[in-house]
Amino acid sequence: MKSTILSFFIAVGLFFAGCSDQASINGPTNQDLQPSSNLIGLGTNGLQKAITISKTINGDVGGQIDIVGSFGSGLGAIQVNGTLTVPAGAYSGDQTISVNMNGHYAVVDFGPSPFTFDIPLNFSMEITNVILSGNISAIHFIYIADDGTTAPVELQGETVANKEGRTLSVTGAQLPHFSRYGWAK
Repeated sequence: MKSTILSFFIAVGLFFAGCSDQASINGPTNQDLQPSSNLIGLGTNGLQKAITISKTINGDVGGQIDIVGSFGSGLGAIQVNGTLTVPAGAYSGDQTISVNMNGHYAVVDFGPSPFTFDIPLNFSMEITNVILSGNISAIHFIYIADDGTTAPVELQGETVANKEGRTLSVTGAQLPHFSRYGWAK
């Protein structure tokens, strides 16, 4: 009887320890965004598979990662098409770079994070079949810090939001470091 009670308390203790904020052995996930009126939602239900791409690139030589995928299926599927370009000399040696989108928001997580570059990386992406509302001229491509604060991203191109064409895009975004980036009003 004592061993049953002891086992019960151990199980309950492990359950609560596993549910605590400090439980992750990898740290918090980068897609744990709270609903925000500022971030552009993609209108997906979360049941779709995330777009996740990893590639090892030598920073002395440079390289490119193509980011292609979709959320949903059929004619209404949200399509993602982007490119991350690592210029020669951006960093030293080999680095495995990851790109992740979960489909809830127009947000992209880059890893490893934090990782700062000697030369900024160039990022361009178009997302189609996005239902946009409100003042779309207020939409910008931004950096999203871990504490939720945001900052505009330097662009060599532009951010475009098109209600009729249902597209959201950025060209020539200069990424000085890896973290979370996305579109917001």
